[in-house]
Amino acid sequence: MPMNSFEQYYDRTWSIQAPYFVHHRQRFLQTWDTVRGLVNIKRPASFRVLDVGGVGPIASYLGLSGWQVFESKVDLRGPLPFDNEIIDLVLCLETIEHIKDLDSTRIEDLEAFNYSGVRNMLHELRRVTRPEGPIVVTTPNACSFHTLNKWLHGEVLLMDPGHVREFTPIELKRIALACGLTLKSLTLVDSWTESPPIPEAIKRVLDCERKSTDRVLHRDNIVAVFSSQ
Repeated sequence: MPMNSFEQYYDRTWSIQAPYFVHHRQRFLQTWDTVRGLVNIKRPASFRVLDVGGVGPIASYLGLSGWQVFESKVDLRGPLPFDNEIIDLVLCLETIEHIKDLDSTRIEDLEAFNYSGVRNMLHELRRVTRPEGPIVVTTPNACSFHTLNKWLHGEVLLMDPGHVREFTPIELKRIALACGLTLKSLTLVDSWTESPPIPEAIKRVLDCERKSTDRVLHRDNIVAVFSSQ
């Protein structure tokens, strides 16, 4: 088993590797809080975790506990090289926003996003995961204050301009359910700091326009748990 807590492990092993892991520290800690509630870290080596974005801090930490750790080194829009229902836990962390549509020459596919690549990936994750196995998906919230702040400053309406598309909670649920997944939980968290910070006066106006003072919907990251059944 790991000698340290996940936070200690992250700070000693990952935060020192690159600025990326410093910037995303809060996100990984928040995601671990969700994962920790889904799994028994003492499970033996027969249990398998698939990290589809490449083996990151959480999968590595589980590996120290005896879990078998797998990653996908293929185009996530196509078949995954795993048998049916052999994965106990899937981590799809900050990955779905990078998935392009399938290549096509049909005009209807060229004139708008059709989510074909995302749908194929989710179908494959459903296929390889055992019944009731958690599929953890995290992705930036397209209707966050962070994104709205970018609009106010004339920037592209994406948390990161390198993303293909970003999802609202409603859109993510719709696509996942259409792919046969079952939603177990969905929470919104603040994982990053707005730069520059969005003025409180503008936040109040936006809240009034929604006729709600609940700012949860505007938090900047989605942490969703699905299962294949």
